[in-house]
Amino acid sequence: MAKRPSRAQERQRLFDAAAHVQVPGDCDVIVVGGGAAGLVAAITAAEAGAEVLVLDRDLECGRPILATGNGRCNFSNVNLDPKRFNDPQFVGAVCGDRWLDDILAFFRESGLRWCLEDERLYPMSRSSASVRNVLLARAKKAGVILAPAREVVGIDRIDTTRPGSPKRRKRQEVGVEALGMSVEVACTEPSSNYPVLPNAQAVVIASGGEALPALLDVGLVTARRTPVLCPVACDAPFLSQLDGRRAHAQAYLTKHGSFFPTWHERGEVLFRDYGLSGIVTFDLSRRVEAGDLVELDLAPDLTKSQVQQLVDPFASGSFEPGCLDGILDPQVVRVLEDLACQCWHVEWAERPMPETDAAALIDLVKALPLVATGLADTNHAQVTRGGLLTEQFDPATLASREHEWLFACGEALDVDADCGGFNLSWAWKSGMVAGASAAQLALSRRGFA
Repeated sequence: MAKRPSRAQERQRLFDAAAHVQVPGDCDVIVVGGGAAGLVAAITAAEAGAEVLVLDRDLECGRPILATGNGRCNFSNVNLDPKRFNDPQFVGAVCGDRWLDDILAFFRESGLRWCLEDERLYPMSRSSASVRNVLLARAKKAGVILAPAREVVGIDRIDTTRPGSPKRRKRQEVGVEALGMSVEVACTEPSSNYPVLPNAQAVVIASGGEALPALLDVGLVTARRTPVLCPVACDAPFLSQLDGRRAHAQAYLTKHGSFFPTWHERGEVLFRDYGLSGIVTFDLSRRVEAGDLVELDLAPDLTKSQVQQLVDPFASGSFEPGCLDGILDPQVVRVLEDLACQCWHVEWAERPMPETDAAALIDLVKALPLVATGLADTNHAQVTRGGLLTEQFDPATLASREHEWLFACGEALDVDADCGGFNLSWAWKSGMVAGASAAQLALSRRGFA
């Protein structure tokens, strides 16, 4: 049996493969970023007839897709709604009313088949590698040049008609009139420290992470990037006793200084020694701030009266240990019972103290309070908020309002959403819009629109 290559050997293999990719001096569209949005933008532009180059700083294109949905890739949702996004008006204008149909048609043509779990769509294989592989295969078939391990370090617009400028495209030499403007992108080759300067008629920015300094050079403004869709740190003395325990709960968020919840969502919560994790918590992380109150209804299918029938059916004011073992994790029950007997509570909005141990336990079951202290484990956040301000882009084309040759999509823009396939749906659809628009501009410049 052959020995598996080490991590260092595999990295070197990928680096060598990237070094062998020839970056052309001229093309129609350059896509910066080879993740979800970038690959779809490149495919869409290439299938429209454009010559497309993808530059990605990772050793392989499509790597971020592999981590989505814990490796299962929840690639869309049957209930797509702009209200799940931080900028619903812009998202609605970009995506339209039938964006799920557009997404499914794209992946159907790519050869992907899927299944439905609740409202979430997954590849039939339940493997994110399936989504990545069909995208890479379709990009290759469309003639997209994928050039990983290239760091983009500059973007500039040049006049190809002035003396001493880079040579014109061959199509210009045979008499096709063009506008005489091109875009020069400086990137670092994997085999050297010297930048290569491919030219294009249009550039699509599809990269996540920190904004390219090159974009600031052309006058674009970005919002500071902050992690979202990650665990939430909380202040509560019992969390270490619940570390690793799960509960199906209705979570409520009350902002500091308020009296009533401003947000709620139901789903699985994972207790950690530092706070909360799980899908519901990830959605909470997009809204919570230090000092806010998070309350968990640990028995959302039962009314408070029904819980009382289990805890204290004769209104004696006391409860039998283990009375809730049938509906909650027994370890969670033990902790709640101890807290009830200690009269533990969080002072918030002058809420009254329960008068008996039984009443205290019922309150803890229906509204376990935790005070948020911030976000946790942000290095593994699924999404970052921030990026290019959306008002700088035309939602119909995703072209910069100031630079007609520059387009943006996916995480490059200041758009983020809840868990459940919404962020990937934005990547797919915005990639289609930006790719099609960039191709149309590039082809019009070479006279073939």
